[in-house]
Amino acid sequence: MTYPPQDPAGQPGQYGPSQPGAQPPAGGYAPGQVGGESYPTTHLPSQQQYPGQAPQQYPGQAPQYDPAAGYQAQYPQYGAPPVQPNTKSSSSTILLVIGVVVLMAIGAFGGYYFLGDDEDATLADDDATVQDTPGGGEGEDETGGDQESEAPPAPSGTHLEVASLGSVTPIPGAEWQPAAGPGVASEPLADAELYQVNHTETWVSIFGVGLFSGAAAVFDPADLNASALSASEVWLGDGFSTVEGYQQSELTYTPVEVDGRPGVLAEWRNSWTASPDTTDLYEDTALLVVDVDGVNGFIGVASVSESGAALYDPAIEALLATDFDAEAA
Repeated sequence: MTYPPQDPAGQPGQYGPSQPGAQPPAGGYAPGQVGGESYPTTHLPSQQQYPGQAPQQYPGQAPQYDPAAGYQAQYPQYGAPPVQPNTKSSSSTILLVIGVVVLMAIGAFGGYYFLGDDEDATLADDDATVQDTPGGGEGEDETGGDQESEAPPAPSGTHLEVASLGSVTPIPGAEWQPAAGPGVASEPLADAELYQVNHTETWVSIFGVGLFSGAAAVFDPADLNASALSASEVWLGDGFSTVEGYQQSELTYTPVEVDGRPGVLAEWRNSWTASPDTTDLYEDTALLVVDVDGVNGFIGVASVSESGAALYDPAIEALLATDFDAEAA
């Protein structure tokens, strides 16, 4: 087969229609009018005043000023009281200003003295903290190493493993070479590891193991045949999309026990009449599904093209030899 399957933004708020211009109140101003409507006023009766006569006063009326007589006739006998310079107030103001300036100068000097000591001490503490930090470099952890995530595990060269299930499956033979993982996804396998045999530049046989991905296929511990059928449909995907005249045989189901756990081995043949990628005309596929613990499922795949037909049986044996209690996982 070919390589295995691997808020609208809302409209801006609209303002309501513009309101017509405010109309002047009745009797108020109108456009172009300088002032408002005039109203009659009430004037006091005119007063006749003779030379030397003080203006007539009405109760509550302020004394009037007589230009001819000079100062108002409020002090007719003694004249206006003289204005004395307030020398005491001026002296007090000057002394107060000088005192404020002196206090400000003292406060500024004291603040600089005390705060300066605190700032120097803070800087000294920060320097000491930086010098005492282990590692001493940005992007390093306490041991001086980089904080980057650890590299994914490399293939062991002796087995395939599914870390989430604690399983180990032996490699079927030296012809199989690492293809992906461990710990990759290749639907319907999750946390998977894959090996392959290259027959041409674009045509390979596949051997892999992984955690049954419930997001891609349906895993039912009570019906492993249906689980294997669901997984086979996902696995096939477009793996044979380049061939002509493709046909899939009916699946056969064989109940098995793997390391004391119930499972089923589903097998079928993929055949075609022509392909631009290979001269082979068929590929046999086996899919193993195991109920690991009543919740999680193990899945193993061996899909071997006609050119590697001798590799098929050893691949089935390797899948059935999976160990779920291996310490190497």
